[in-house]
Amino acid sequence: MAFNTEARAALVFLVLYTILFVVLIHGYVTGRLGLRSRYSLVTFHVAIRLAAQSTGLAFGILGYSNIGVLIAYFTLWHYHNFEVHDSWLEPRLPRDTPLLRRLLDSFSLFGPRRNLMAIMHQLLVAANALIIAGGSSLAGAQTSLEVFNEKLHQAMIMRTIGQSIFLIFTVLLALCILYTMWQYRHEQLPQKMHPTLFILLAAWPFLMVRGVYGILSGVYSPFNYFYPGNYVKDGLKDSFVISEYVLSTAMEWTTCSLLMFSYVTSQNDPPKPPLPSWKREEVLTKS
Repeated sequence: MAFNTEARAALVFLVLYTILFVVLIHGYVTGRLGLRSRYSLVTFHVAIRLAAQSTGLAFGILGYSNIGVLIAYFTLWHYHNFEVHDSWLEPRLPRDTPLLRRLLDSFSLFGPRRNLMAIMHQLLVAANALIIAGGSSLAGAQTSLEVFNEKLHQAMIMRTIGQSIFLIFTVLLALCILYTMWQYRHEQLPQKMHPTLFILLAAWPFLMVRGVYGILSGVYSPFNYFYPGNYVKDGLKDSFVISEYVLSTAMEWTTCSLLMFSYVTSQNDPPKPPLPSWKREEVLTKS
């Protein structure tokens, strides 16, 4: 048992994510945050990261004496979330629409309830599935070196495709933010530019670094969990741990913190007006 670099790094971010989790729970308890808000998705991400950091800390202390902890960390390492919003890409539904209906509509590709955001949701689900499948395909024992190399190649392809999808959407996010800012400045909109746009723009570079690292982790051996050279007798090499926590975990934590700060910039937002009667009738007609 040893408190190595992996354990120390995992402990630091376990504390940092715990702080975010406490702040979020306090928001729910005091009624400042709603369950149907974007902060619930942030809370889900933070909960997953807490579990991942806990298993990373356990592996850093136990080493290879409990290899199941390392496998659990691999599985928990890759998670992303969606942001619920109101736009022409995903039409707004009445407030009394059941949660299950909202969820099913957000994935509807065909029929009267189809929307463009469903394409994004479907692709993100596929990307997560590819990353998780690629990351867990080497968890079991291999019969030979040839079989291991074949599965490693397949895992690298799946993870690279999955991470590439996330990176593409990260680039599209920047284009959407910049286009919205352009609308404020050049179309003479009556309201001032929303400060949350600046937070999203500030978070974008961190997401971009995380996305590029995600691709490199599938094709560049020093960043790849499944490259045997990244392991030493006590666990993971220090260089690998540092690169992962600086280029991945720190980027995710910073982005998460910035998204939570959007609560401050949204304090003066007026409540959304009720849907017009014709819009409600249109939604009900599509049911």
